[in-house]
Amino acid sequence: MIPSTSKVQAKKLSSIDSGSPVPDCPNFSKYLYRKIVDLPPKYTIHDFTRAEYSSSSNESDFSIGRYDEKRENMYKGELFEKEQRNIHVGIDIGGPVGTKIKSFFDGNVFLFGYNNKPFDYGYTLVMEHVIDNKNVYALYGHLSKKSLQGKYKNQAIEAGEIIAEIGNENENGGWPPHLHFQLSLFKPKTYDMPGVVSEAERDRALKIFPDPRNVLGAIY
Repeated sequence: MIPSTSKVQAKKLSSIDSGSPVPDCPNFSKYLYRKIVDLPPKYTIHDFTRAEYSSSSNESDFSIGRYDEKRENMYKGELFEKEQRNIHVGIDIGGPVGTKIKSFFDGNVFLFGYNNKPFDYGYTLVMEHVIDNKNVYALYGHLSKKSLQGKYKNQAIEAGEIIAEIGNENENGGWPPHLHFQLSLFKPKTYDMPGVVSEAERDRALKIFPDPRNVLGAIY
């Protein structure tokens, strides 16, 4: 996962159309979803709201980084000189390199590629799903290079099918091994989504990027 002392860059919300109306959120509760990672009974739940690293007492090889969390003093760099972006709009699942990642629902491969900047997503996969007759896009970031082998656009994927694995620091953007999982109601233009936003952007961002627990369940 991410030490709170990390100084990293993150993407601007301007990568999505700030002037378009946000689509209606689907009724996620109408469906059952598969686990994307097989978590053990006990795992660490991080708290990155403080200046210093802290976590729950259930130390484990697996861990969770929370959605809609204000991560003070974590994200630094030239992108934040005028406006600090520190609201996390996905969920992180930390685990060993090579941990298998599965699709939570039937869908199709939408976009995939390599985000090559330091502390970016590294190898990334975006899936497209139809839930409650509405398009929902799911980003899986910090993957291994192997994860993208054999993938092609519009490839049909079944719920529960293995689609990727957690990458190492040399291929996942330079992070401790973990999956960044994020939902979007907007169709992304590339294999990328802003994983953190500013406080001023928070309300709109949370509508565009709904809580991943809608499909992951009550993992914290």
